[in-house]
Amino acid sequence: MQGGDKHGTTGHSFNAETNYESALNLDATRVVSCNTTSILRTLGALKRANILEYARGTLLRRATDPWESHLGGIMNTMVPEKEILSHQGPDAQSVDPELDVITSAVKVPETLSHMHYWNIKLKKQVTKEEVLIALKTSSRIKLIRYDQGLVSNNTIKEMFLDMGRPWGDMYEVVLWEDMLKVVGDELFYAYVVDNQAIVIPETIDAIRALTGIEIDGQKSISKTNKSLGIN
Repeated sequence: MQGGDKHGTTGHSFNAETNYESALNLDATRVVSCNTTSILRTLGALKRANILEYARGTLLRRATDPWESHLGGIMNTMVPEKEILSHQGPDAQSVDPELDVITSAVKVPETLSHMHYWNIKLKKQVTKEEVLIALKTSSRIKLIRYDQGLVSNNTIKEMFLDMGRPWGDMYEVVLWEDMLKVVGDELFYAYVVDNQAIVIPETIDAIRALTGIEIDGQKSISKTNKSLGIN
């Protein structure tokens, strides 16, 4: 099932780095949404490093899909989700109930990608370098730099097109390492999410888990990454 379905549809929600083994040989699972996938990858990396206390995020959501933007969407306005808290935080908790995460979201008039801003309370004071080391434990987070000219979601999309990715697909969470900042016991960062491509590797891994053809999550992730050109 896809992320738009409810967790109760299958009783299991999937993220390859978080709970691959719990999906082995099940009849069905739900591959969570693009935004939820990005939350689990980034917060999961911080959690594995034992530095995550809690997380608060604001999501700037693209208004509609590019192929139907002529049919609808918004222009010259921004539309906040009616409810604070937004659904992405509880959705991440359907995969990892231990996460203390709250999200809010606003729809913005563009179609290229989503953008997230995060404020993280750390368990202890760490350096920026230690945070980057933690994030690098996920093979599906790509660190970029603002000073490389990657200053917006359109310039990032062009980079992936130049890399030869089909349709400029961004399978990774694309996070600005030079924007990331640690202030005392707080961490701040921002990243971009492709609302179509990011779940492709997760879906491939979910199929392997459900069929039981690969019982080791890390081995499945490595196989999928290699097949898709994720370095």
